[in-house]
Amino acid sequence: MNDRQTMVISVMDRDRPGIVAEVTEGISKLGGNLADLRESVLCGYFTMILVANFPLDVSAEAVEKTLAEGTSSRVSVEPAQGELAEAGDADQVYVLSAVGRDRVGLVAQVSRFCCDRGINILDLASHVEDHQYTMMLQIDLSNVGAPEPFENELASFGKANDLILVLQHNDIFRATNEI
Repeated sequence: MNDRQTMVISVMDRDRPGIVAEVTEGISKLGGNLADLRESVLCGYFTMILVANFPLDVSAEAVEKTLAEGTSSRVSVEPAQGELAEAGDADQVYVLSAVGRDRVGLVAQVSRFCCDRGINILDLASHVEDHQYTMMLQIDLSNVGAPEPFENELASFGKANDLILVLQHNDIFRATNEI
């Protein structure tokens, strides 16, 4: 019998020291155990999403209230739906880098290109500097089929949209970018 429930928690606040400590201490106080966590600071705003499991007698409302006490953080808690699983077949996970002139709709263009081909974006990070926009997308190509036609479409898309696009298998990207 399962005596735990899984919840997905998001936190947002102006960045300051101590947010991760406050949130994880609150989770621990409620008997919660972290399954996964991702946090980032974007333009001075702290964002974090966590997956944690709690005893059955702990409600989503109790988690939200506990994590928001004494802080300015905006907290949202949702019970997880279905089984938790890793996203993407590791053999089909690639990293796509996209670099181009900063402009309105660039992320929308690239994400629509992926969506129209059944490509799931697993992770996305972007940065703009000196009018140059850089995106790094971790994508799942399980629905693409043969890679050659996709690579040709990608090259045409990049040329038509003035983007430098580089596609690498996730394992190669990790091996060449780890310290």
